[in-house]
Amino acid sequence: MMLLDTLNAFSGQISSAIEKNDWVMLSEVLTRRQVYLENLLSQDIPDDERQHVENVLKSVQAMDKIFIAEVQFKKSQLLKEFQLVARGQKFIRAYDAVSA
Repeated sequence: MMLLDTLNAFSGQISSAIEKNDWVMLSEVLTRRQVYLENLLSQDIPDDERQHVENVLKSVQAMDKIFIAEVQFKKSQLLKEFQLVARGQKFIRAYDAVSA
């Protein structure tokens, strides 16, 4: 059960980082989770636990798809905001050029 708890903790941290637009924290959490998973998979997993581990890893993959969709949505929102700011700066420069 510790496996599931640990991966749920990582998922919570990933979700929190995405929600806060904390891309540094997101990168750090993903790196720590990757190391954890690599260590887990480098161990000899008993046959009676193999199916459980496989199911947990499939759920991690499903959550990752959701996280990726969230990040892509945030990216598109940030791009729109950037374009609005850039357009506003362009208008200000044009106004300054005309009024000077």
